[in-house]
Amino acid sequence: MNVFDEVNWAARRAGRYRGLHQEPGGLGLSVGYLIFCGVGIVGYPYLSDVQKMVDFLLLSFATVPAVMIGLNRTPAGHRKPFWFLLAALVSFNASNVAWYWYVFAMRLPSGDGTVVGIFAALAQVFMFAGAITIVVRRGRDDVGGLIDATIVSMVAGGVLWNFLLLPHLRDVDAPAMTQISTCVMVFMLTGIFGCLVRLLLTAREFIPALWFLLTAMGFSLVGVVSVALVVVPGSSDRPAYTDMAYLAGYTAVGLTALARSVVRLLQPGPAPTDELSKERLIFLGLALCAMPAVGSASELLGRDVDTALLAVNTAAVTPLVMLRIWNVWSERVRVLRYQASVDPVTNLPNRAEFLRRLDAALAAGRRVVVLFCDLDGFKTVNDRYGHATGDQVLVDMAGRLRGCVRPGDTVSRFGGDEFVILGLDAQRDDATELCRRIERVFRPPFIVAGGPVRLGASIGVAWNDRPEDGERLIRRADAAMYTAKQDRRAGPGLQICLATSERVTPRS
Repeated sequence: MNVFDEVNWAARRAGRYRGLHQEPGGLGLSVGYLIFCGVGIVGYPYLSDVQKMVDFLLLSFATVPAVMIGLNRTPAGHRKPFWFLLAALVSFNASNVAWYWYVFAMRLPSGDGTVVGIFAALAQVFMFAGAITIVVRRGRDDVGGLIDATIVSMVAGGVLWNFLLLPHLRDVDAPAMTQISTCVMVFMLTGIFGCLVRLLLTAREFIPALWFLLTAMGFSLVGVVSVALVVVPGSSDRPAYTDMAYLAGYTAVGLTALARSVVRLLQPGPAPTDELSKERLIFLGLALCAMPAVGSASELLGRDVDTALLAVNTAAVTPLVMLRIWNVWSERVRVLRYQASVDPVTNLPNRAEFLRRLDAALAAGRRVVVLFCDLDGFKTVNDRYGHATGDQVLVDMAGRLRGCVRPGDTVSRFGGDEFVILGLDAQRDDATELCRRIERVFRPPFIVAGGPVRLGASIGVAWNDRPEDGERLIRRADAAMYTAKQDRRAGPGLQICLATSERVTPRS
């Protein structure tokens, strides 16, 4: 069964482009698109200039309906990346059309310094937004890994820029805006590429859409770097392979949208174990030193050094490293707080967490009721069936009690077979109704491996009808529970005692 079988197509809200394509049924569309684009790319070097223009525009425009189909295939609530990609492709195509207009219609040497640059910049921003949306959605449970990938990518981008691209661009007297735009695109693409590699390495399944998107970013990076290295600024002359790299990137974006696995790509990925080991700390320390080391090496080799970029890059990497450390630390704190406040067997709040909530309610002046519940006959279950079965009964009991209380009330396990319930803003009628519900949930037997088991319970009920702290209120409910246990009849069932400020009153 492919992943699209899990989508409720009948209930899915109709998209703007619903009429383009229905539920995907095979690879025919993707294969046809790949063959069409592949033929156009392979034949590109052998075409005349005008034919190259037609071929380039045809293949770049073909990506638009592919992304629109992907948009239509994607369930509502997951379409934002495709809207960004669609906006990027529209901007890219506007840039391409404008470029060819200036070169072929207006006979200019190139489209540099015109509206082409604006459309191209918008396209890069939208493409980055679409890719980063996918990365954030897929990798939201791997924040630490994505931060590491971003740090590595920024260092790799810095090395590529300082040792390869910047010296060449300055040698050919490239305009400052060309240098800035190239630098920004290199860092954007290396950053996204690194994050996608991280998603690929942590994926526990084969997702073709992820491979296609990674390929698209890779070809885009190759195109940017090759144009910067071989194209003379202000000239329209360029080797065919630079355009072929861009066309391959367009094709990969279209295949990403058409892939049947795109729904899995947009779902949260696995959460790898995130340990801040000694090796990881060394890595983060080296990351802080990387860009200054690159600058020093360039200076020693007599190369131009982009001091502004070094400063910005270092200033960006430092908070990323701190964020990485904080992310691991905060996760450890969250786990410790959870372990300190939750009973590991039933996942109910433990005694310490219950006392914290009770004290907070009393400090706020709220009227509360405390029910102290002790299971009768639980020791027999443990002795006869074993502790694993006893834990199963406790989990079942926790679920039943949770179903009895109102939103905002607390069910806690104090330990052993003792459960305590905190009712907020509860009147006596509310407590009476709660006891009735608890009595009803005790009627069905507990199903264990050895057969059905019936248990009883003794419950003590206490209100804060006089000024006192939480511990005192719990002791009164506990005393009422023991009175109920002493007065209870033999056999399963429920015995309740009410603790008032003057006396303990038994109820059956």
